[in-house]
Amino acid sequence: MRLNSSDDVEVYEEIGRGGFGVVYRGIIKSNSQEVAIKQIDLEQDTTDLIEINKEIQILSECNSPQITAYYGSFVKNYKLWVVMEYVDGGSIFELLTPGTITDEPTIAYIVREVLLALKYLHNQGKIHRDLKSQNILVNKRGQIKLTDFGVSTQLSSNFSKRNTTVGTPYWMAPEVILNSESGHGFKADIWSLGCCAYEMLTGKPPLQNHIAPMRALRLISQCRTNGDFTKLVELDSLDASREFKDFLSCCFIENTKARYDVSKLLKHGFVCGKIDDGAKSVKRLITRKQLWNQQNASFKPKSYYIETEMQRNQVKWNDNVDKYGEKQIPEVHFDISSLSCSDNDSETLRESPQRDVYAETKSHFDKIHTKVVSKIDSKCGLSDDQLKTFVNLKTDMTTLITESNDKIILFQYLKYLYKELSKEKNNSIGKLVLPHIPARRGDELASSGVPTTATSATSAQSTSTTTLAGTATRTASRSRLHFNKFDEIEQSLLESWLNKTRV
Repeated sequence: MRLNSSDDVEVYEEIGRGGFGVVYRGIIKSNSQEVAIKQIDLEQDTTDLIEINKEIQILSECNSPQITAYYGSFVKNYKLWVVMEYVDGGSIFELLTPGTITDEPTIAYIVREVLLALKYLHNQGKIHRDLKSQNILVNKRGQIKLTDFGVSTQLSSNFSKRNTTVGTPYWMAPEVILNSESGHGFKADIWSLGCCAYEMLTGKPPLQNHIAPMRALRLISQCRTNGDFTKLVELDSLDASREFKDFLSCCFIENTKARYDVSKLLKHGFVCGKIDDGAKSVKRLITRKQLWNQQNASFKPKSYYIETEMQRNQVKWNDNVDKYGEKQIPEVHFDISSLSCSDNDSETLRESPQRDVYAETKSHFDKIHTKVVSKIDSKCGLSDDQLKTFVNLKTDMTTLITESNDKIILFQYLKYLYKELSKEKNNSIGKLVLPHIPARRGDELASSGVPTTATSATSAQSTSTTTLAGTATRTASRSRLHFNKFDEIEQSLLESWLNKTRV
């Protein structure tokens, strides 16, 4: 079934929001089937179009009960609509909110279903590359669905590996982080699956409890010999069965050639063991989450889809045609009977309201603030009072978008706040806010006294003693500016990781 027009669906409440756009629940009019409708603003979110296009391509080529179905995509009123299967039970990440999954057969059932989805993808020559608990969905019938193929890729027949660094830090395999010349293949998904299984038992993926993302990237990338990672996460001390720990160790093999593939893992004792009605166990997890919501979470009003004023105007304008299809220009009638003339008219003319020169900046800041609050809400579950506080904060911050001495006050505040948090004396708070950022080479060059081109030209006219001193300074600076490969990995990944977290 393919949907090609918004006339085929009825759009209801908002069910998700992110950097890509908004997701609504909808219903197909012909059969009353529920669907998820992702709407991407083509004017505001053009940077996400490549990922969205990848996701559409992957989904349209997939036909598996363990993968979310794709029903069609089309453009309406400057927005791209992507219609997909609606999975009504939430994600594994959300189901872990009330607590961990202590029942190993339930974990085994979920892992087996994900393995079946990966087997289908790998047989099609596709790597998921961003497998994590947020991308494993469940429906209220207890079925498991793999989703979010925005960073997936198709492997051509001539190549078996990719050379790009994509993923989410705690779930990334060492070969993905290192992004070596040999690249990475299907088995990168196996490592991520092991992290998901570990997360279901403990509540967090490996290392997330006590290590920041960028440091975790470095530690994982340093795991070269088989067994390094299992020692790092202290797998032997994990409160789990021998079979479960053995399954995880098969996923966490550093040597990709020795790491188990999907077919081998499907034959592992942990997955092949007796699973008593796994779908029923997943239903119990959904019920547990619903009860937890009633007891702990605040109920926020639902946002419903409303067509924009621009769209209604376009419909009105487009409908204004005659029977021959020619546009009619409506007559404009003015009522001048109430107008009067006065000698004092020139004195009573009012000045036109002054235009806010920062209106566009304020609008852009408002969108950024909304995305940030939405992200915090999805991660922390904000109460109504906290949401109101954020609304008031936005209002107060927007009033500070004004100029003083050629500087915008709010942005100056944020700049100096960042500088203060970066200082070593504020490290206790700064490390909770800022990722670890290695010193930039240019900053170190400046601070170490290495002369620039202009300085070098001047120093050429100096005495030989000064020249020798300058040479010594440069030599000492080079020795201090030695970067090892892990510094380069961290520096090169920082920007791509921050861009990914904005979504």
